[in-house]
Amino acid sequence: MRKAVLILAFSFICCILCPETSAQIRHTYGGPSANIHSFDGGIRQLRYNAVPDFSSPYDDYLQYAPAIAMVGMKVSGYDSRTQWGRMLVSDAFSAAIMAGLVNGIKYTVRRPRPDGSSNNSFPSGHTATAFMVATMMHKEYGWRSPWFSFGAYTAATATAIGRILNDRHWSSDLLGGAIIGIAATQLGYLITDRIFKDKYLTDRYADPGFTYDPSLRHYEASVYFGYRFFPGYRKKENVIPHSGSSVGVHVNIPFSPGNGLCLRTGANSMTRSDGKSSNMYSIAAGCYWQWPFARILELETRLMLGYAWHREGNGIDLAAGPALSVITGNNFKLKAFAEYETYTFTDSKPLVHSIQTGLAATFFW
Repeated sequence: MRKAVLILAFSFICCILCPETSAQIRHTYGGPSANIHSFDGGIRQLRYNAVPDFSSPYDDYLQYAPAIAMVGMKVSGYDSRTQWGRMLVSDAFSAAIMAGLVNGIKYTVRRPRPDGSSNNSFPSGHTATAFMVATMMHKEYGWRSPWFSFGAYTAATATAIGRILNDRHWSSDLLGGAIIGIAATQLGYLITDRIFKDKYLTDRYADPGFTYDPSLRHYEASVYFGYRFFPGYRKKENVIPHSGSSVGVHVNIPFSPGNGLCLRTGANSMTRSDGKSSNMYSIAAGCYWQWPFARILELETRLMLGYAWHREGNGIDLAAGPALSVITGNNFKLKAFAEYETYTFTDSKPLVHSIQTGLAATFFW
């Protein structure tokens, strides 16, 4: 299991370390929230700098993968939480709620897509569908093994990232779609549970309840999105970047409960005041410390040292800061973090200071 997480992180490094040239920001659609120095605009520029010609329909098909796997296991006789009839009713309620919310919001907000093809960008329907069926898999088979949930949500996350890579959605569209997909399924199953109560549950089903125990060692794998600004850019305008967005993978490997080794790899857009932009890629390792409180809350601090690659040169990467986690389930956390991070690239920019804030979705076991 640990090897799988490390392989994922290594693969991410190999994918993002590609040659690029400094790019002038493209014309963007989507209004003021998608300007070049916004989070959405920064993520789009990150994609444009790295893979400007990417085009693949994989997200059209991957969004349904958890549902196909769930039905396949059910057909093969592998018991899920509920019997066929109750499962189909739960899924029908969930799909109806999701479709109603997505389409109602899309044609009320009418946000332009990044590629300018239409005005129905927010929220992402692909992402909502992917996270809806992933939550169905979690509901039906997560009690048997958390790795069913991990696989389903990994497929959903890959679907969401595909919408950015294909230049079809802004990052905030994905967040809205994921929230709607998860919430719609939770509500759909809640309605069905009120209707059927204890009827038509599988005999082997046992409600796992909430069993998070901070006294145990937990491995963690996170996907994070962040936004950073550079305090010194006004003094050296068009030398030090103005702002940027980031995405990456973060892994915690415990030595003992609450502390251990952390590993990170990430990609960052760095956009100057004049609109010129390039990407920085980094890998870092360090230590983390966690202090749980209030049963579902956890404070974390980390200190990391690593190496960064940039068009203008390579250098040391140092990052440190706190994070606040909310435990949302037996194997899931949401983290909000803030970090100071500094890089050394060239003699003209011996130290580039930045402040990054962001959110991370974390699977732990």
